[in-house]
Amino acid sequence: MLFSIASYVTRCVSVVTRVTGIDVEVVDDQLVRIAGTGIYAEAVGRSIASSGQIYGHVLATGEPVFLTDSGRNKICQGCPSLGRCREKLTFGAPIKYDGRTAGVLGLVCFNDEDRDRVLANTDTYSYFVEQIAALIGSRLGDQVRLQKASQFNEVMIQVLDLNDRGIIVFNNLGRPFHINSRARTELGLAENEEAADLEAHSTGERFSEFDEFVVSVGGRRSLVAGRRHLLGLLDPDFSSILIFNTLTRFKEQISGFTSEPAGPGLDTLIGTSERMRILKNQIRQVAGSTSTVLITGESGTGTELAARASHAESDRRDKPVIGLNCGAIPDTLLESELFGYARGAFSGANPKGRIGKFELANHGVIFFDEIGTLPLYLQVKLLRVLQERQLTRLGSNVLLDIDVRVIAATNADLQKSIEQKMFREDLYYRLNVIPLELPALRDRLEDLAPLSNYFLAKYARLFNKEVGSVGEAVLALLAAYDWPGNVRELENVIEYAVNMMPAIGYLSPEYLPAKINAAGRRPKSPRLEEAAGQGLVEPLSELERRAIERALVIYGQDSKAKALAARALGIGVATLYRKIKEHNL
Repeated sequence: MLFSIASYVTRCVSVVTRVTGIDVEVVDDQLVRIAGTGIYAEAVGRSIASSGQIYGHVLATGEPVFLTDSGRNKICQGCPSLGRCREKLTFGAPIKYDGRTAGVLGLVCFNDEDRDRVLANTDTYSYFVEQIAALIGSRLGDQVRLQKASQFNEVMIQVLDLNDRGIIVFNNLGRPFHINSRARTELGLAENEEAADLEAHSTGERFSEFDEFVVSVGGRRSLVAGRRHLLGLLDPDFSSILIFNTLTRFKEQISGFTSEPAGPGLDTLIGTSERMRILKNQIRQVAGSTSTVLITGESGTGTELAARASHAESDRRDKPVIGLNCGAIPDTLLESELFGYARGAFSGANPKGRIGKFELANHGVIFFDEIGTLPLYLQVKLLRVLQERQLTRLGSNVLLDIDVRVIAATNADLQKSIEQKMFREDLYYRLNVIPLELPALRDRLEDLAPLSNYFLAKYARLFNKEVGSVGEAVLALLAAYDWPGNVRELENVIEYAVNMMPAIGYLSPEYLPAKINAAGRRPKSPRLEEAAGQGLVEPLSELERRAIERALVIYGQDSKAKALAARALGIGVATLYRKIKEHNL
């Protein structure tokens, strides 16, 4: 430690030599010479461990040593110069700080004249040397405490930077003294970017235990929520501190919402039919866009899955996707759900205020399900937000900038709603920038097999059952059904069947709901229905053609699929190929 104040120690030993006329030296607690005069000056930096028995004793005891018989005293045992020591007198004073002995200040006489002079004034010389040692110890203590304070400061800065909240320390002029890493990230500041123009002002609004602040820096404005504390210190550089939550944490604390990572994306849209391939390609094509998307499709086709897949494929996948079912929330609450409100905005409002869905979705995606049920007065406000990319909370006059991608879905005919004056035409065109249409299940029967097997595996795991894949007979029955409830209804059917099945076995028609089995016995085509009504019989060739066509729809067109289709039809593969050619299928 004495090395850290070596220049000060050198000045001190120089003073001692000038006053006493005797050479002095200082060693640290490792017996390395830190400073010296006379013959010791050229040996600074060297270790005297082999010949430093006297100083070692001072370090061990913490007490001064005054020897007039150097070389003969028992303390000197082990010294290589024992018996031929040149030192006539040695006085070693401990250098201490905070109760620790950090070194020794030694005064050494090499002639009788100096020895006699010291002996004649022993108290004076020892007092003087001990006081100089005490001065060095005091200076060392100050240096150690300064280093500790500096290290503690570095630790605290690292703690601030590791904190997941933004922290800004202000001086008494309101200027930033320190900005931690999280605050820089939230405010868009580079690591070493100057922020002399940074200002933070309260908006006067409060949510939960947080105050709202506008932080301006570099021409940018950010709304943050946190608390500002006065530090009450004398140092003008440390006047106050603003601790604010990151946007995500603030949303979580106010709304209870936790942002989940993006799901598996397009893998949730099960199916390899042509209609599904087109839909997936469209989603990939517009993944990087910020344009609004309107998803249409019958109930149960999976509009929410398509919305989440679009989000997962986009560059906003690590940002929140917030859903709002417009038909499930009373009209009186929809506006506050969408835009949020300040405390005291209206009677019955949460006194802590509330963050709206748009703010929760900032930099991410907001998904409006059943958009066709949105009241007309809110359609006007939604249109304004989409056009201006700004909103205000209910009961507030603070204008908030938002960056949200909007995805809407409906199973209603919006064109008809427009004709009936139930939906605004301008909002429809604003939403319908990128239209995505989900096909009905009856229009993609080739996806029945992968969908059914997916749901079968899902509910087999859930109910602890060991079941095989969906059999051919079951697929034929499923293909004969109309599926008004689409994929959602298919999932319910498979869930029912797994409940009815034994713990180990195969899914067979007997476990399907009665309506599915009945559909398999019911004529499907208008032509067949007409014939049945007239008591006529269809030609065998037509029955054969329709049976082969249905098998190809269920199993597919590749060679492996045709082998499965032939087995289901009870004919050979070669026969199937010949029949396909005969019927021009």
